[in-house]
Amino acid sequence: MFTWGLTVCDSLVRACLFGPDRVLSSEDIDVATPGGCRVLVRLLVNLCLCEESRRGYIPTIQQHEDADGRHWTIRCNRIGSSGEQEPEMATFYSRGPAMAADRNFGRHTRGFPAAERLEEIDSPTLFAKVAWHYMERGAAGEHRSELLHLSRIRKEFEGLADPDLQVPLLQAGGPVAVSTDGGWQGMTTDAIYGPEISQAYGERQDSVIDADEDTEHACIPHGQLVVAVMSPCGEALDSVRSADELVVVLADAMRAHGEILRRCNLLHRDISTNNILVVRSPLDGTVHGVLVNFDCAISVGVDRKARPERNGKLRFMSVLNLEANWRERTKIDDW
Repeated sequence: MFTWGLTVCDSLVRACLFGPDRVLSSEDIDVATPGGCRVLVRLLVNLCLCEESRRGYIPTIQQHEDADGRHWTIRCNRIGSSGEQEPEMATFYSRGPAMAADRNFGRHTRGFPAAERLEEIDSPTLFAKVAWHYMERGAAGEHRSELLHLSRIRKEFEGLADPDLQVPLLQAGGPVAVSTDGGWQGMTTDAIYGPEISQAYGERQDSVIDADEDTEHACIPHGQLVVAVMSPCGEALDSVRSADELVVVLADAMRAHGEILRRCNLLHRDISTNNILVVRSPLDGTVHGVLVNFDCAISVGVDRKARPERNGKLRFMSVLNLEANWRERTKIDDW
């Protein structure tokens, strides 16, 4: 999700930090000079000695090798029916991501079919999502949290006696935290980049705003790494085996979209082929569709006003979203 690298051209070296949405580069370091050599050696030593989280290591998500093969463990707090995190952390087991973060840029979303016990790892019933969430800093961005949206969905739909209506039910999750000398802190873009880089880009943002220019690439957006473990477990949309199955899955997703909007006042705003999962029954092989990834969702009671945002995948956007039109968004814009 964050990768350090070096570019070398003759005697000139640059240190690069590849993030989810940009590449930050240092000035040229001329290793043919004594001063340049000292800078490069200092950089390499600091990389070896800095906190593991600054190098992209996530302590609560680990890969293991044993006699039965490779597997992953994902640790996070369970979430009760009231939406509150429980104090004890739970461990979930997976053979590996079904949705891999294999692109250079983006939210680097990974999806892990998971089980609550290692013995059940090959029959997963849960789906663990790991992704960077971007939001406004402070309380202003809290009502845009996917975990909050999923908690509302669970409260409304848990225990509903309708097997044909599949919605994501949050079971565990929360922001990923790492241990530092000063205690525990969230794994955020500010923590990864460090105060020097964040401050430099903050000053750049202020100057761009004063000039009334586009700020999209002027500042580093506030991102936080979040885990969400939910049920049911699903597969990618391309796992359907016939056109009939595809129709059933899409119809289920459309129905769930409408019911979530009606019951929870949540508008998804990012429907695409990546955000619909196929849930296949282990008993008879019948399929249902479930709509996931509520990162871009808005609460109708709080956010349903004119927004010129361009949310979602470009090829699935409505005309209003493509135009960044100020008109109010409705469920028609999602489909």
